[in-house]
Amino acid sequence: MNIISRFGIVTLFTALLLSTPLRAHEGHQDDMSDAEIVAMEAGMPMSDDMSMPDGAHGMAGDEAMADGEAMAAGQGAAEQALTPEELMRQKAVENRLTSAGDLLARLHPVAVHFPIGLLLAAALAEFALMIRPTLGLQTTIRFLVAGGALGAVVAATLGWFAGGWRLTDQSDNLFLHRWNGTTLVALSLLAVWAAERGKSRTWLRILLAVIAIGLVVQGYVGGEMVDGPNHLGIF
Repeated sequence: MNIISRFGIVTLFTALLLSTPLRAHEGHQDDMSDAEIVAMEAGMPMSDDMSMPDGAHGMAGDEAMADGEAMAAGQGAAEQALTPEELMRQKAVENRLTSAGDLLARLHPVAVHFPIGLLLAAALAEFALMIRPTLGLQTTIRFLVAGGALGAVVAATLGWFAGGWRLTDQSDNLFLHRWNGTTLVALSLLAVWAAERGKSRTWLRILLAVIAIGLVVQGYVGGEMVDGPNHLGIF
């Protein structure tokens, strides 16, 4: 197995590790905080006045909680009464598109795989070229960088549809994911310029190294958004 085949296998494996589907939660689209999103997904009834001091809710808060629990129990019982096929059809109806923007938002998880694979492959190919200059991978690297940059622009644009068009977020994970991804677009476009110059490869190598690190961060934060806090269980 030659060195190019080995790097191809490593690239594919790395891309698979980092290509966790990055679907946007409804809570992120509604600009909820991370804690509010976790509480919502756990079935906890949400209140418009969650920040009131202890004891300030009184009977109204108790009644709202009881009503929320009763509604959740009723919904759970209704779903249990359905057959698997009926439940699947119900979920399919609930997941119908609501707008063109909704469609673009849902395409984000598909689009992110391409820039991840292409840019990581470019970084690995450049590393191989640094070790063995006789490999002659310059044209291949330019193609990978250009394709990765184009894919990054598309994925980031779709990501803005998924996360909402605003500059700040109550969700720390969404804020980091939004701006880290946008920064990766800018860096990948700079890498295209550096690759086309072709004279000194120092800047291209620095850019590709930073991009590779940024992709790892982006994949981890995306996992936090999809699977919850400490999704890898390392903290």
